[in-house]
Amino acid sequence: MKTILCAFDFSKQSENALITAYTVSNIFNLELNVVYFISSEAYGLSTPEVEKQEKLNKIENFLKEKNINAKVHIKVQSKPIPLEILELAQSLQSKLIAIGRSSYDIQDISFIGSNALSLKKISEIPILFGTNTPKTSFKNILLPINEKTHSLEPLMFAIDFAKNTDAKLHIINVFESSISVPVETLRLQEEKVHQNLKLYESVLKDIDYSVNIVVSKDAGSGILEYANKYDIDLIIMSRRKSLNLIERLFYSSTTSRVLRSATMPVIAY
Repeated sequence: MKTILCAFDFSKQSENALITAYTVSNIFNLELNVVYFISSEAYGLSTPEVEKQEKLNKIENFLKEKNINAKVHIKVQSKPIPLEILELAQSLQSKLIAIGRSSYDIQDISFIGSNALSLKKISEIPILFGTNTPKTSFKNILLPINEKTHSLEPLMFAIDFAKNTDAKLHIINVFESSISVPVETLRLQEEKVHQNLKLYESVLKDIDYSVNIVVSKDAGSGILEYANKYDIDLIIMSRRKSLNLIERLFYSSTTSRVLRSATMPVIAY
């Protein structure tokens, strides 16, 4: 059975990510797995077995309280957390990894070194980033696209998501400009977007969706402004997976900039 793996550490952000992951698992009929990592330096006078049982009981009580069905994995950390998460996700054939993140400020440098952002840079598996609000339903989903082919990779997933939740899919293309853009230019841009979507017309007709051109000084700001204006519940974005690992470690993408500031969950596909 295909799964979702959620990394959990009892922080509010990871609790929210877990609740949202459970909602998504029900939407796609996926088994939810939860993993908690114990540091070998944190035993004190205890033992790994005692620590594992203690954390297992605590997590199971939380799951019971929230009416969440999930399998729990307690692991003793031996590698960096992002690598541990990725290896377990691969062994579980996870279709999605869920993790909380702690920063909501684009200027907060502590986020740069976080497990969430590090995982984004190395994982080929889509990642759900939880935020300060857990989601138990979805009404509006946002999919930003651009002229790059890889931006359309999440489209079928977004369509399925919208279909399974009866949510509206908002497809936007951000036209980057700090000055006023002529109407004719925007119409040409809209025609290009519709042309790129032509192959998907037969499946798009099954859902409620809109296509909009957004003018903003940069793509990240345009995406966030639209998301806040239209009460978006979830942002689904593509990532530059074509970059090699070293390039990904130093490439500052629009997805990363959105992740730093979004107040709603984001799936980096």
